[in-house]
Amino acid sequence: MLIWGGALFVLVQSALITLLLVNHVRRRRDFQALEASEKRFRDMAAISSDWFWEVDENHRLTHLSERFESVTGESVASKLGVSYLDFEKLSYNEDLGDAWKEHRESIRNHRPFRNFEYAVPGTAGKQCYRRISGTPILEEGVFKGYRGTGTDITEELERRNQLLRTIYEADLANRAKSAFLANMSHELRTPLNAIIGFSEIITGQLFGKVENDRYLDYANDINDTGKHLLTVLNDLLDISRIEAGFLTLDENVIDVRQMMRSCARMLNEKISAANLSLTLNIPPDLPAFLGDETRLRQVLINLLINAVKFTPAGGAISASAAIVEDGGLEISVKDTGVGISAADLKRVMEPFQQAEQDLSRRYGGVGLGLSLARNLTELHDGTIALESEQGAWTLVRVHLPVDRVRDYPEQGQITQTAH
Repeated sequence: MLIWGGALFVLVQSALITLLLVNHVRRRRDFQALEASEKRFRDMAAISSDWFWEVDENHRLTHLSERFESVTGESVASKLGVSYLDFEKLSYNEDLGDAWKEHRESIRNHRPFRNFEYAVPGTAGKQCYRRISGTPILEEGVFKGYRGTGTDITEELERRNQLLRTIYEADLANRAKSAFLANMSHELRTPLNAIIGFSEIITGQLFGKVENDRYLDYANDINDTGKHLLTVLNDLLDISRIEAGFLTLDENVIDVRQMMRSCARMLNEKISAANLSLTLNIPPDLPAFLGDETRLRQVLINLLINAVKFTPAGGAISASAAIVEDGGLEISVKDTGVGISAADLKRVMEPFQQAEQDLSRRYGGVGLGLSLARNLTELHDGTIALESEQGAWTLVRVHLPVDRVRDYPEQGQITQTAH
């Protein structure tokens, strides 16, 4: 019995020693993991631009990490016991009244918050800016304060303000340019109208026959060139006035069907001379539209002239109007012309931009038509979209909003196709 008792004692002792060793190894492993975790945290904190903070239930600072001092140049000790909420009355913070109100509501209800920005008086009287994020400290359901991270964003805000000033100055310069172009265009139109008028007198031989036919040819060239230049100046004037905010719409209820037929008649000679066909697709029950008829005519004529310009002889052009799914009015112009590459689709909608250079040289123009059409469409709260397949076709859709669609007192009959 004694032998068996001694053996049992040895076994128990061995088990206890083994258990102690296992627990020791486990505690050591946990301690090493904790050390590694703390080192990882300290390393991240050291390279971070943020510092860490804690406030009590009265939002008074109870802790700031050392990083605060290296980032701001202010001592940690001087900030303990201070509440950032005391800075709300600074002039910069007063301008952010809504943000402060929302922030106070969050902390009153002990909610986490992110990226709250505010100003503080910095060193040497310089105003500095901070951004903080925080989460509430709750112990057994009792609110004990907040802890979180803070960042100095003074340089960031200065860069942001500089960018805003640059944008503002660029906008002023653009408006000055637009005003200058508008004034110059107006001044150039007066002598140009005289040139066109006098050349028409010569070609019409109103004061007697011109003996040399070459003089008549020159007068015709002067008249054609003057009219082309006048068109360019008018487009330039309109774009300048739109950019400067001077162009306003003279709105009335428009018979869109009649307007489209009138535009087609105006371009009939040009279309026939180019050996092209034009088809109008207009539903007889198409409603009226509230807008500036002169400006909408300008949109449609510019689109049709572009179609004529870029469609080879024998090609076809169609102009359509319809009420689309959202109830808005859509006017579209499609041609079987040279098309536009995918890379040029967005660029050609900007002023003075055209498709690839060989097309620009071949067909001429200064690239104002589509840009002006887009601007005038947007003045009517509409949008313009361009689709194309290079070497095959181009389709331009002008979408006008449903709140401008109107009913006619009476509906007349319209011929749906015209050539």
